[in-house]
Amino acid sequence: MSNVRRRLGDHLIALKLINQDQLSTALELQKDSPAPLGSILVSLGFLTEDLLLKALAAQMGVSPWTLGDNPPTPEAVSKVPGHLCRTYQVLPVAVRHDLLVLAMRNPADLDAIDLIRNFSGMRIEPVLVDADRLMKTIDETYRDQPGAAGNMDTLVASAIKEFNIDLNVNAKREKLTGEVDERPVVGLINQVLADAIRLGASDVHIEPRPDKVEVRYRVDGQLVPVRDFPIALHPMFSTRLKIMAELDIVEHRIPQDGRISAMVDNRLIDLRVSILPNQHGSRIVLRILDKSASIKSLDQLGFSQEQYDAFKSKVEKPYGLYLVTGPTGSGKTTTLYAALNQLRTTANNIMTCEDPIEYEMPGINQSQVNEKVGLTFALQLRAILRQDPDIILVGEIRDGETANIAIRAALTGHLVLSTLHCNDAPSAVPRLLDMGLDPFLLSTCLLGVSSQRLIRNLCTSCREPAAASDEDMKFLREYLNDNEIPMLYKSVGCAKCGYTGFKGRQAVHEVMPLSAPIANAIAERATLNEVREVAEQYGYKPMRDAAINLVLNGVTTLQEARRQVFFETTEELLTQQQQDFRKAS
Repeated sequence: MSNVRRRLGDHLIALKLINQDQLSTALELQKDSPAPLGSILVSLGFLTEDLLLKALAAQMGVSPWTLGDNPPTPEAVSKVPGHLCRTYQVLPVAVRHDLLVLAMRNPADLDAIDLIRNFSGMRIEPVLVDADRLMKTIDETYRDQPGAAGNMDTLVASAIKEFNIDLNVNAKREKLTGEVDERPVVGLINQVLADAIRLGASDVHIEPRPDKVEVRYRVDGQLVPVRDFPIALHPMFSTRLKIMAELDIVEHRIPQDGRISAMVDNRLIDLRVSILPNQHGSRIVLRILDKSASIKSLDQLGFSQEQYDAFKSKVEKPYGLYLVTGPTGSGKTTTLYAALNQLRTTANNIMTCEDPIEYEMPGINQSQVNEKVGLTFALQLRAILRQDPDIILVGEIRDGETANIAIRAALTGHLVLSTLHCNDAPSAVPRLLDMGLDPFLLSTCLLGVSSQRLIRNLCTSCREPAAASDEDMKFLREYLNDNEIPMLYKSVGCAKCGYTGFKGRQAVHEVMPLSAPIANAIAERATLNEVREVAEQYGYKPMRDAAINLVLNGVTTLQEARRQVFFETTEELLTQQQQDFRKAS
């Protein structure tokens, strides 16, 4: 600490703002005081506040900003909500084209700069201000904005006051119930959701820690920390969300799931609520489903021409089972709805059973699973079969009973579309067999399987060519025949992409249409590797090929492709072949 103080003192002496005797006097006083050296120099009259601010700004390599002479403009204030300003001790003060001037007590706080850059979508110029004047100006600027984003800290304070919370007493957390007035918490929850939707988040994570509640949003597949709340408010968060989702507010021992419908910015939003007991309280995840989002067409899904033709030809069959696989949040439902949009006519009866209904589509009959009252996928699917359907969408095949009914429906003249959780298209076969399906019946009705992932797209406004590194070249040569590795692209960051280097996501697919040899392999209970080998002989191309094409075409980076798609190296393939040989022996 003394080195830092002396560096500031030496800096002030170099600028001839103080002399050595004045510095020695201030340092002597500082031994008995925790005050910063600059404040002591000002209190002694050796230096003015304005001169100190200019000196500190020069030392940090930024410009000084005097809030008294240059108050924040309304245009700048509108770019950042007040709760972020209070949390990170920053204040937007001016807008210059695509540049936002950000007054900070610590211009070296890169986390704060990155967050404000991502939130505002603008370039950031940090400037140094007096810390005390900064906090006072933040309070004055956002005080009279009820219901706005800047009101969140006021809502926190109101909630603490309403519940008479002692922030130092954690024992009170479990005693609070939904019987008390929760109006301030209503505003907090509404603001958290509104901010998430404004940022285009797909999920909101509310995570209790020993001393705070962390809130994170998932944006383009990545979790982004937003802000923290006092841990004492967590029981009210949990209670409010349970009331909205019609869950049991006094049950804290078991997981609970529910749904919330809300209007946010004149948009109908469905929230899938998951509450899981955790070490420091209930962890809450809200999945955001925007029912007003437009349904994509097949040609907007990112298929290659070959994949598009194979997928379209299979889902246009009059009967059979087609599956789309992938992890949660990989866009499976979007793909199936694009297929339904293609198949929808007044001449057919399309029916769905979903959990939940993610899109509302005119002209089809949608129904929701409700396991609380015993309405499971299997029970609902049985009822749908009595409704004279032509095409059936089953939201997910989760168990053997649902799978068996889906296959029987496919065998009796219905086209059945569904999703399944597995790693790739060939893996759907052993997964279904593991559910107890008859391999002969499965081979008879299965039309095909596709699998997909969502990969972040490079921002086309700022991406830059980049020569492949030695490691990238070694990796790419596993999948490319030529010795010459083409030019790749890297992420940079600009105002249009929030300085992340990426903007939006697109699906990367693999499609395995079922040919007669593949069907024969399934009927004979072939292993996963045997099914995959037969499929590759008849046109199936793994997802890694599509991902590599996206990298070579500059759509994404190699690192992003490897983060989402599994790539087998030559050594792994040899090891797998040796294991298969030992099993056969």
